[in-house]
Amino acid sequence: MMTGPTADENESILQASPSLAPARTLLEAEHVAVDQTVADFGAFSKTYNVIRFGPRAGLVALRKAGDADEVLLVGQYRFLPNRLCWELPGGRVEAGEDPAIAAVRECREETGFLCRSVRPLVAYYPGLDNVDNRTDLYMSEDVTEVEAFVPDPAEVCAIQWVAFDEAVRMVVAGVIQDALSVVGILAHAAALLGGGAKPRNSSGRKTVS
Repeated sequence: MMTGPTADENESILQASPSLAPARTLLEAEHVAVDQTVADFGAFSKTYNVIRFGPRAGLVALRKAGDADEVLLVGQYRFLPNRLCWELPGGRVEAGEDPAIAAVRECREETGFLCRSVRPLVAYYPGLDNVDNRTDLYMSEDVTEVEAFVPDPAEVCAIQWVAFDEAVRMVVAGVIQDALSVVGILAHAAALLGGGAKPRNSSGRKTVS
């Protein structure tokens, strides 16, 4: 009968990092790589197959519509659900680029709207063992249209302003399903429920004006 680590072994695991073997590349393609690493914990070892997409950043861009808030969404075709999907603006962080700057850049490129006074909202990883794709999300209530939106069938083919409460309902109903948008919308909703406090910069990322 196989048993797991003892209490003492678990304690040692928490106190010490494993010895890592050199990573072995299994796949390398544009914007994605898969590598394999063996971690030796002493009492046991584990093999980790890690998909590396690189960091991403996104924006919850808000404007007032009467007494209510509206959030900016972009429409893109997505392969897995095989349909047009509504999402928050966002995308890849270029090498050496600050994530907040990347979020502002992506929003402007995708929608024609420029966000100022950008504040950190939340940061997350899709998985902590096998998906290296840190995502930093920001929010802005200072949003200005600086360029006319031009649909691109290969990228963003539509944009719309949606009441923020409706965006939350779209998440709950499964209309909005991508992790970046689900996390961003629900994180802002949680901040509102907490009394409207400004999100805390827990990641050490700077605020962008």
